[in-house]
Amino acid sequence: MAKLKLDNLTKSNIWTISESELNQMLIEGKKKEGFAENETHYMNIIHTVFDIQYFDRDDEKAKARFEAEQYDLFYAPSDGEYNAVAIRKRKIAKITDLTLENVSHLTPEDILALIENNMGTGWQGLPLAIQDIIESAFYVDVASMPEAAIHRKGGVIDRRVADGYEVLEIPRGSWVEAIFVKLKPKQEKPKFSFKGASYDDEGNIKNDDDDDDADSLDIDEKDDVTPNMDVDDDDDSDMEDQEPAIEDIDEINDASDDDDD
Repeated sequence: MAKLKLDNLTKSNIWTISESELNQMLIEGKKKEGFAENETHYMNIIHTVFDIQYFDRDDEKAKARFEAEQYDLFYAPSDGEYNAVAIRKRKIAKITDLTLENVSHLTPEDILALIENNMGTGWQGLPLAIQDIIESAFYVDVASMPEAAIHRKGGVIDRRVADGYEVLEIPRGSWVEAIFVKLKPKQEKPKFSFKGASYDDEGNIKNDDDDDDADSLDIDEKDDVTPNMDVDDDDDSDMEDQEPAIEDIDEINDASDDDDD
């Protein structure tokens, strides 16, 4: 991947850089002509992910405060008043911090940790908007079953783990809600080529006969992500969502008999 520069930053790829990389970008960017005219644009993107504070490097009180707040500090070779910068990347600490821009930069373990820390709501308790954001980047499956059935050897947990899912178990009395999450493969933008077609600077097809009125096809549009796609291709993809499978009925009955005794 080519090294990112200020001109290439978006609200999505900015999540891939560190505090030190951002500081270097700013140093290099300020040397180039046109930085002042575009500074507001750059900062609007940067501030979605990073907190930036400029200060005097001789101000020990400010330095101590920023260090205590876990900022990374960088010093500029300048004698001006603001010759140091404190930069801190915002953490995705709550489920509501998820966005379409940052969710793809997390791991399945990160997603399950956010769900686990969300006051025990599990998957069904999440707002639909949050579910859609998660499903834009991950496959999600949920099974609620008696504990003995869900932990049966070769059962749903074993099969999902074998398929590459990470699992979170949330106790629900004598039942367990199991949430399975797996990263979706990244899809590249399709590239179309039409014989004899000409394109403008943005990659749109041009009509040479009438540039002003012709409709164009944007071949670089952002991929249309369908959040509620099937989570699995195997035959048991929808068998464990709410009710235990037939193969587990005997174990449920056995558990009931034990309770009666």
